Amino acid sequence: MKGKGFTLLELIISGAIIVLVSVTVYSVFSGGIAVWKKAYLARNQGHKLRLAIDKMSVEVRNSFRFSSIPFEGTEDSVSFPSVCEGNVSRVSYFLNEDKVFCRAVESYAQVFKKDEQGSVYAILSPVAELKFSYCYLDNASGEYKWKDDWVRDEQDTLPRALRVELFFGEKAGEEADLVKTIFIPIGTGGQKKELVQ
Repeated sequence: MKGKGFTLLELIISGAIIVLVSVTVYSVFSGGIAVWKKAYLARNQGHKLRLAIDKMSVEVRNSFRFSSIPFEGTEDSVSFPSVCEGNVSRVSYFLNEDKVFCRAVESYAQVFKKDEQGSVYAILSPVAELKFSYCYLDNASGEYKWKDDWVRDEQDTLPRALRVELFFGEKAGEEADLVKTIFIPIGTGGQKKELVQ
């Protein structure tokens, strides 16, 4: 009677099959977890961005004329007076050198003290490009138009609206990934002088 058992060759083949099945199952689960993490991070970034833009919208809509803290802006930053935690403050939004979309808050006292800085909060990164546009009333035509800056010496009041454009892709300058227009209730966009187009 022949002994019942496995030969060495059978053990090696069955071990190789078990290893092959284990590696396949692991790679499927590992790939699924990687896809889930990527989707979770993208959703989380989108949620953070929506919250930040909503907060910015509320602050811009609640801005007001205040001679000590003017509403000023360029193509890549904006600052305006707002009430934060019960105090009049200057709020700024900008893209820093590390491509992080930031919000800065300076109290009324910090605005005038050069040695004191306010708080800077990182909102979102990485952002390829940030662009602000300002809606103004064209004195010549009586129509509302957009421009790239809001200079204190040219304006009598707040802009009628603020447009925010965010670009996340590597090819900045094409179509924006996010565009938000924030209307300012007390902003008329009036100009002190004629703008040459």
